Amino acid sequence: MQSRKTSPVSDFDALSGAEALRRIQSQARYLFHPDEFAKLTGREVQSVAVKSALMRLSRQGLITLAAKRPAAWLIVPPEHQHYQAPPVEWWLDDCLKTTEPHYYLALLSAARHWGSSHYALQTTQVMVGRPRKPQAIGQLALEFFFKKDLAKTPVVRVNKAVASVRVSTREATLLDLVRHQTGMGGIEAVARIAKDFSRDLSATGLIEALDALNQAPAAQRLGFVLETLGLAKPASVVSKWLGARRKLVQPLEATSIPAGTATNTTRRWSVEYTQQQETMLKELA
Repeated sequence: MQSRKTSPVSDFDALSGAEALRRIQSQARYLFHPDEFAKLTGREVQSVAVKSALMRLSRQGLITLAAKRPAAWLIVPPEHQHYQAPPVEWWLDDCLKTTEPHYYLALLSAARHWGSSHYALQTTQVMVGRPRKPQAIGQLALEFFFKKDLAKTPVVRVNKAVASVRVSTREATLLDLVRHQTGMGGIEAVARIAKDFSRDLSATGLIEALDALNQAPAAQRLGFVLETLGLAKPASVVSKWLGARRKLVQPLEATSIPAGTATNTTRRWSVEYTQQQETMLKELA
């Protein structure tokens, strides 16, 4: 006689779809995979029944697809159904810790975490180790930025209300912003955020971030910004780090300076800047 396949759990233990979601959520988790759902509901893993049950829950607005390969779903609590997804920080670590273990909240998202939120941000900005396309989950949007030697970047793990998440340090955030200034509000955004961070910047943190990135042009631009803002101590740390490193002349902003515009070049930083840029920075000081 052909043996009958056994369910992952007994009929007595099998949960309904909604009960399975509550079981997962009771563990302060919002991301789950179909195999876990199958086992909780007593269905065969990778069966049509599992896919059908997940699709029913999706149509009811109780879950939303977070990733296709491998498949991953998000539980949508009632208070977040307007956004069709729970807050990113509740599940980002669970989503990326296997494929991108050295990811971190970056740029304006990191700046917002550290208390600097001058600019309206419609996306969550994440640094990863390989190119990834932007992703929309419900009404939420994720923007990914690629960085070589991602693991070297100084980060801290921050405990949020529901889950923990990796965030670049203040010092590493500033250097990332200098590198990605286009689309982030330009050098003015870097300056405003540097001003907000000024009381908490440390020499050790700056050196760690500079060593990790190891890019003189970014250090030159950041040093010039810090000095022009009147932040002499952190500027001195950057200057010492640059030391005898070769410094080619760098425009302050990544965008080209219009032809015919008068510029100056600072000897200390080898940074080319316009009078308008200098005035803007001094007004922020």
